[in-house]
Amino acid sequence: MAKKKIGIYTTLESTANNKVEDLYLIVDKESIVFSVKHKQKNEFVAFEHFVNNAENTGWHQLVAYLQNNSKLIQSVYGNIFFIWNSTRFVLTKKQIKEDSLLYQQELNLVHGVLNDEELYTTPYDDNFVLVYSVPDALSTILSRSFPTGVWHHYTEYVLATSADNAALVYLFENYFCIRLLKDGRTQLINYFPIAGNDQNSYTILNACAQVKLDMNETSLQLWGYNSTQHDFVNTLSNYFKSLEIIEGPHKQPIYSTYFIF
Repeated sequence: MAKKKIGIYTTLESTANNKVEDLYLIVDKESIVFSVKHKQKNEFVAFEHFVNNAENTGWHQLVAYLQNNSKLIQSVYGNIFFIWNSTRFVLTKKQIKEDSLLYQQELNLVHGVLNDEELYTTPYDDNFVLVYSVPDALSTILSRSFPTGVWHHYTEYVLATSADNAALVYLFENYFCIRLLKDGRTQLINYFPIAGNDQNSYTILNACAQVKLDMNETSLQLWGYNSTQHDFVNTLSNYFKSLEIIEGPHKQPIYSTYFIF
């Protein structure tokens, strides 16, 4: 059975005539997170984290569970953003003549062919575009509860962070997303599974070596850090110029990956 890991609440102010809060619904293969942001105050005001039972596959049971256990699902929102947190994406050169078929072929080449998914593209800058796909089953089930929801990919927000020479690491339960910047330009963005301490450190350091980052000039920035789960950070940080652990609201770094919007 699905379960609710945590809920953080304040009194929401939105009404039908004055929608001052937005909902960010962050979804991966195992969880759904509600992150509510007050637009005028520019601060997050509510949060819920639901996870699927390891024996469950798909999202139907998880969504059915939160229908009865979420205090936020029936609230009024201005904008609703579906944030798909999936490894199935590519950051690629923008086509001179936009052609979704070419983008689909490149996505399939990198990640394999999947049927029953809808392709999405988001411009990154003048030269690159983010390409990803969302399962039709997930889109259908969320749209029933949130008809006005609009899809985005988590890496859109990772790519919005500015830095010069940095390794940006976003930690989740079973995986992490890393973005490497050199002289302010993205050199790599990708997902990797959480493994043992040595393997996690090797994965990050190897990625830095592949793009030839000067570690003496590179800062390590972490979102979602949990001192009891991420022991590898203590060793890893010794290889970087500096370490910064990003805190979310209420100074909880463990959930800061869900407050980057």
